[in-house]
Amino acid sequence: MSAAALRGQTLLLLGASGGIGAALAKQLAAQGANLIISGRNLVPLQRLATQLATKTQCVAADLSDQTGLEQLLLALPDKLDGVIFAAGYNDFALFEQQDPTAIQRLFELNTLLPILLTRALLPRLTPQARLVYVGSTLGAIGYPGYAAYGASKAALKHFVQALRQEMADTALQFCYIAPRATQTSMNTLAAQQLSQALGSKTDQPDWVASQILNQLIAKQMQDQNLGMPERLFIRLNAMLPALLDNALRKQLTTIKQFARRQAAGLTHNALAEVKNVPASDKGAYK
Repeated sequence: MSAAALRGQTLLLLGASGGIGAALAKQLAAQGANLIISGRNLVPLQRLATQLATKTQCVAADLSDQTGLEQLLLALPDKLDGVIFAAGYNDFALFEQQDPTAIQRLFELNTLLPILLTRALLPRLTPQARLVYVGSTLGAIGYPGYAAYGASKAALKHFVQALRQEMADTALQFCYIAPRATQTSMNTLAAQQLSQALGSKTDQPDWVASQILNQLIAKQMQDQNLGMPERLFIRLNAMLPALLDNALRKQLTTIKQFARRQAAGLTHNALAEVKNVPASDKGAYK
């Protein structure tokens, strides 16, 4: 399947207001796809639409509640050739300090929304429609400060795998793509500074979007974990989880300095206090 196959296709893109979603919208539009872009706020969607050289419909809806979900469904056409679930929510913090409402919101947006929306959209999908779910490497690797977030993405990954197996006798295709840390506004200052302190690699939204595009135009979509050494860590965690546990244990003191709530406003001077972490503390997955 070539990129030209996207020309004239009607695609729903959730989470298009910024980050990976906005970057992907531009790449899909460049391939001639007709887009329905959705986000919480209309203004950034309209601003993005002016940059897209293709037919674009903007739907502003807060999908964290039933009213927003119904609003989106009413605005959609009868037929969709594809859906990209790029909407999500993150909350970097020690689990004991997380507000229960934030935990609930994580699962509502990262897990329940794509599950319920997929169910609602099944009657509208064309026979060979493609559905892409943006997950996270943290859905396969438990990491301090991301306990609830990682669990929400792990549940999403399991859903996509089971749905693909259940609908294997159809032409529908389902794909779970797991980026590693990406430079988007979803990351707090503390999370960004932790990456800097540990020397972790961070990807640009444009590159992640290009990997999603590659799956959309592939003959057969496949689940994909993005980045090295993250793919290696995922395999290691599946086979020998104790090894990864030990590696992360060496980083725990540094991680907790940033994951504590009072670390949310860390200055660069405070960051300098953890610059001299041992070499053995650096390099594992952020």
